[in-house]
Amino acid sequence: MRNGGEPTPFLARQSERALEILEPLGVDQATRSAVLLAMEFDGAPRTIETFRKQHGKEVTDLLVALHRMSGLGSRVRSEPAADTPAQVETLRRMLLALADDVRVVVTALALHIADLESVAERIKLVERAEEQPSPPDNAPAPEDPFELGRRLGEETLLVQAPLANRLGIWQLKWLMEDLAFRMTEPQAYREIARQLDETRQEREAFVTTTIARLRDFLDRAGIHGEVAGRPKHLYSIHRKLKAKGLRFDQLMDIRAFRILVDTEAQCYTVLGFLHDHWKPLDSEFDDYITRPKANGYQSLHTVLLDSHGKPFEVQIRTHDMHQRAELGVAAHWKYKESGGSHASSGDYAARISWLRQMLDWGHGPSGQVRLGDDRVYALTPMARIIELPKGATPLDFAYHLHTEIGHRCRGAKVDGHIVPLTAELQTGQTVELMTVKTGGPSRDWMNPDSGYLRSPRARQKVRTWFHALDLAEGRTDDKAGDKATESSPDAERLKRSEISAEELILSKITKPKEASKGQVLVVGVDRMLTALARCCKPAPPDVIKGFVTRGRGVSVHRASCVTFARMAQDAPERVIETEWGNPKQAADARYLVDAVVVAKSRAELVRDIAEVLAREKVPLARMDSFPKGEQVTMNLSLQVADGGQLGRALSMIRDISGVVSAQRS
Repeated sequence: MRNGGEPTPFLARQSERALEILEPLGVDQATRSAVLLAMEFDGAPRTIETFRKQHGKEVTDLLVALHRMSGLGSRVRSEPAADTPAQVETLRRMLLALADDVRVVVTALALHIADLESVAERIKLVERAEEQPSPPDNAPAPEDPFELGRRLGEETLLVQAPLANRLGIWQLKWLMEDLAFRMTEPQAYREIARQLDETRQEREAFVTTTIARLRDFLDRAGIHGEVAGRPKHLYSIHRKLKAKGLRFDQLMDIRAFRILVDTEAQCYTVLGFLHDHWKPLDSEFDDYITRPKANGYQSLHTVLLDSHGKPFEVQIRTHDMHQRAELGVAAHWKYKESGGSHASSGDYAARISWLRQMLDWGHGPSGQVRLGDDRVYALTPMARIIELPKGATPLDFAYHLHTEIGHRCRGAKVDGHIVPLTAELQTGQTVELMTVKTGGPSRDWMNPDSGYLRSPRARQKVRTWFHALDLAEGRTDDKAGDKATESSPDAERLKRSEISAEELILSKITKPKEASKGQVLVVGVDRMLTALARCCKPAPPDVIKGFVTRGRGVSVHRASCVTFARMAQDAPERVIETEWGNPKQAADARYLVDAVVVAKSRAELVRDIAEVLAREKVPLARMDSFPKGEQVTMNLSLQVADGGQLGRALSMIRDISGVVSAQRS
């Protein structure tokens, strides 16, 4: 993004060039005005007031958001940890949330490209040993263009290009990536450019001619379809060579085309035309329609040779397949970006998909589209980004940083102003915490109505602290006051942070006691919070083990669980003995277990399995089927009273005609 008021090269042409970049996208008049005024806007209150009077509220609001986005982004990227995958991904999200209006993001990207092109021009002048333009009077000495280009290029590949990719603005993405590639790896850039034995203009001419030929065929065949094509840009070639360890002569998609039609039958009709008019490479043909990829992606891929024997790739799919590929679970932005698995988490991915459907770049005016987010991105004084749920408070912020910081937090400053601990944080705010050396949380913090904590995880940390405090005093009343703990050495150690709540709980664990009425599990401490592990889903009479987690009580696993074995090896002091309670006292208890059934596929199979489960009174919570050839694999989630009931049900399922196997997973 832009540098929030700092001098940039060739300022006179920046706005005009950014507007040229945006014109093919069909942006509205307010966006055009904001682009042209961006260089004059410094974000000062007096400037904001003047601009509102002269240019209107909408344009000024765009400029304010752009200035705020650029300044904070620049500050965050100067932090030492800013290039870690998690921090980069959070920065991308924060910039989208800061913008609020997608027009701000697009404007910022165009201005960033103008910056890149200006620096690239300076680099060319230096490489040609030509005289550089003199800086204006009283301006600082210009920065080394090679170092500036390297820094801008790295930032572009980490932040701006992935943002353009997510929003589906391919034109800006390709332009940014090639500029950044030239600045960050000039030698590799020149080598790939040298190996492309035809100019970009020649490749683009081939693409134009071939598109016209394909459209003519569709018209003559009476097929309603769309044809698109482009020469692969340099950075994309470099990335593929590097990722797959290929030589340049092994690339088949330097020129690529995509054909969209209405039906599957039309896909194969088009494929026949292609193979009749160009020579196909049989080794490079993939039918992902008949055999979809694991993520649901469907398409026909074929590689053809032109009249000079040079390969080009064609993808053929229906409009529905394309919709799923671009906006559904197969959307390529999710797996082509680095930055942590949470980049494609459900809610965020759904918002991006919705946004891309709202934006039809280059096919009509792109007016105001609100991004929206259910997350807040606040900053530490050192510009580290903290991602929190919407409505989060300074206390949530404190507990996210560290449990002990949360326990000892007594006040906060937001953007330099003291605020109550119940204040709601906004994206882009800087939070500075005020803590005491000793002490603990207040019981009021656990009350959802008090407004202190919005994060369930933070409330659980407070609950664990008070559970440890009660345990140190041997109390059973959760609502007891703090005064009763003054004489307890363990309680004082807890308040002075000499021992953590988890360590105190571990020190108090004794041998297992008999379960009290109504308990399903018996552990060494009364009232200890327990939860059945989802990884192995234990049920009586499985041999079980307990593991004391941080802030979530005891996690109960099957003794044979691989996850438990790994955790026990890392922290053996957290393992505790656990046993099932009296089955008679837990007669109504149900346990969720998983089973896998493999069978020959037939119409009545699901009905027969359902009848067995109904007869054995085993509720079916979920069933997923995965057909493969003549067989089908069924994953069942069952609610059973104990292992015996599960064994009987699986035994009866194995007796069903066509069932190959049925076992607990």
